[in-house]
Amino acid sequence: MQRGRSFLILLIVALGVGAYIYFVESKRDPLETEAKTKVFAGVESGTVEEIEVAADSGEVTRIRRQDGDWQIVQPAGVPADSTRTASLASTLESLEEQRVVSENPSSLASFGLDPPRITVAFRQAGETEMRRLLVGTKTPTGSDLYAKVDGQQKVFLIASFLEDSLNQTTFGLREKSALKFARDGVDTLRLDASGSPAMAFAKKGDDWRLTAPASASADFSAVDGIVSRLFQAQMKSIVADDVGADAAKYGLDTPQATATLGLGSTQATLVLGAKQDDTSVYARDLSRPMVFTVESTLLDELKKKPEDVRRKDVFAFRSFTTIGLELTYGGKTFTFAKQKVDAAPDASAPAEVWKMTSPEAKDVDQGALTTLMSAMSNLRAESFVDKPVTGGENLVVVARHGDAAAPSEDRATIRKSGDTAHAIVSGEPGAFVLPAADVDNVLKQVKDLVGIK
Repeated sequence: MQRGRSFLILLIVALGVGAYIYFVESKRDPLETEAKTKVFAGVESGTVEEIEVAADSGEVTRIRRQDGDWQIVQPAGVPADSTRTASLASTLESLEEQRVVSENPSSLASFGLDPPRITVAFRQAGETEMRRLLVGTKTPTGSDLYAKVDGQQKVFLIASFLEDSLNQTTFGLREKSALKFARDGVDTLRLDASGSPAMAFAKKGDDWRLTAPASASADFSAVDGIVSRLFQAQMKSIVADDVGADAAKYGLDTPQATATLGLGSTQATLVLGAKQDDTSVYARDLSRPMVFTVESTLLDELKKKPEDVRRKDVFAFRSFTTIGLELTYGGKTFTFAKQKVDAAPDASAPAEVWKMTSPEAKDVDQGALTTLMSAMSNLRAESFVDKPVTGGENLVVVARHGDAAAPSEDRATIRKSGDTAHAIVSGEPGAFVLPAADVDNVLKQVKDLVGIK
C-alpha cells in the first residue's frame, strides 16, 4: 500500500513538471531574439543611493551611499563591499523579464511569493519611495525564478542564475578586508612567527632589504608577494564582535604569526591564532576588537624563513645592460669595455662592440663574451651559509651596468673547492651556495675567453 502511494505522489509530481514544460517552457522560441522587457525601466545603477535585501535566511541588510562610499546602516554601521554592492545595483538595472507567467494570478503562494522568499528594495537619487522586487521559488525545470514587482499584479520569470546576486546576506555585503592599509604606502614589514626567526624588512625606492635577523638584500617578488597577500586577505567569517577576555580561546594571546606593516608614521597589524579547522585560522586586526577567520594558507605565507625571502641572484646585471666587465682569475685581471664603432660597414652592423682593454687592447669574440655574461647573470643561490669555503679556484667579477653616466656596480667572488661552489657578494652576509655545475661552466668559459689553459 505504501509503495503504491509513493508511486502515485511521484506520478503527480511528474505530471506537474510535464504540464509546466508544455504550457510554459515549450512555448519559448529557442531562436527568439526580440528585446525583453526591463523589470525596472529607467534605472541607472550609478544613481542608486539605497538598497535593502531581505535574504531567504531571514537577514535584512540595508546599504546606503554616503559621501560616495557604500555603508551598511542596518544591522550595523560598517563599510560595505563596494564591488559586490555595485554588482547588485547593476543587476537591478539590467534585470529582464524572461516571460510573463500570469497577468493576474489568483494566488501567489504557488509561486513562492506569499510571502516572497527574497525581497530586494532600492531607491534612486531624487526618489523618496523604495521600489521592491519580490522573488519566489524556482520553476520546476530550475532555469528561472518566479518574481513580481511590489504593487503590480503580474508574475514573471527572471533567470535563476541571478539568485546568488540577489540573495545577499549581511556578511556577504560587508567589506571583508582582514587588514586595511594603503598598498602603495608600505615601507616596512615585520613578521613574527612561531618556529621562524623574527624578520624585518625596509623598502627603499624599488628595493626591499632584510634588516633582521641579518642585513641582506631581499627578493623583491617574495616580499612584495607577502604584502600583496596581506592586502588581499579576506575574512571568511566573523566569530566574535569583541574579543574581550577570550583571546586565549582563539589562540590570539600567543599568536602563531604576527604581521606588522609600516606606512610612514602609522602601522597596521594582523595576528593569526589557532586553527578553527583545516582551512581556517582565527585572526584579528589589532585596530578592531572583532575576531574573524581567514584562509589557513595565509599562515604558511607568514611563516617563511629568511632564506625564503633573501635575494638569490648573485648579480643584478644582464648581458644587454652591461657596459663594463672586469674578471680576475689565476692572478691576472682582464678588463672589457663596450665601445662605439666609428664607421659601421653597413646598416646591419652593430653600433657598439666589446673590446678587451687590459692587460692588452684587442678584439674579443662577441658571442663568447655575451654567452659568458648570460651564464654569470643566471647564477642563483640554492641556499646560504654563514662562512664561505676556503681555497680552491677564485674568479672575481666586477660588472658595471645601466646608465653610462651613473652606472651601478656588481662585485662578487665566485669560489669553487671540490664539489662546493660559493659566491661572496659585496654587501651581503655569508655566502651564496651555488650549483657546482653552473660554476664549472662559468669558469670554463672564462678560461676559453682569455686563453688560459
